Amino acid sequence: KLPREELVRRSRILIIDDEIPEIIQDLKAARFSVDHFADIDKSNMDLIDKKLYDLILLDFGKVGTQFGSDEGLSLLKHIKRVNPSVVVLAYTSKALKSDHADFYRLTDGVLSKDAGITDSMEKIEEGLRKAHSLPNVWSGLLTVCDIKPGSDEDKTLQDLLVKSLNNQEKMKQLSTKIMTILTSDEARAIGMLLLGKATELGIKAMLGSK
Repeated sequence: KLPREELVRRSRILIIDDEIPEIIQDLKAARFSVDHFADIDKSNMDLIDKKLYDLILLDFGKVGTQFGSDEGLSLLKHIKRVNPSVVVLAYTSKALKSDHADFYRLTDGVLSKDAGITDSMEKIEEGLRKAHSLPNVWSGLLTVCDIKPGSDEDKTLQDLLVKSLNNQEKMKQLSTKIMTILTSDEARAIGMLLLGKATELGIKAMLGSK
């Protein structure tokens, strides 16, 4: 569990909302790195594709229209495809129709715009801790590799990860295995990024247990 100071230092937050939310000032006052965009489209989608952020507050209405007709839901699906380990909180004060229920189901949690500052900060810090956790990063890697959690293939990769934390040869085996599983350049780039994060967190966990 990261100390709060390290959590603040290591984290980047993105807010996607067609309005400028008041919480931006609160986050900046708490020394978080936070950016706000009214929308994500083809002109700035590299912000998502480059995996710059650990947590995203995503509004539903009037965003993501270039990704599909379902507004925030269409954008959410793109975000989770290119960066499955990023934590996304549904950030809206409007009730959605039943046919948009997947927006809530596919996010990692809900943060109401009407929530108080204390509750909002607790929810955001909780989301950031999840983003920086080994289980979350590993889950993202499994998603990219299309491997079912708890499967024999998952267990094999976990075993290789543990052995590779202090063994360069095992790390090469693990990297090669993942590169073999992934077929596209995009998937390989995401997979290697997540493997690097998983290795870093695994080493920290190993050192912390000694």
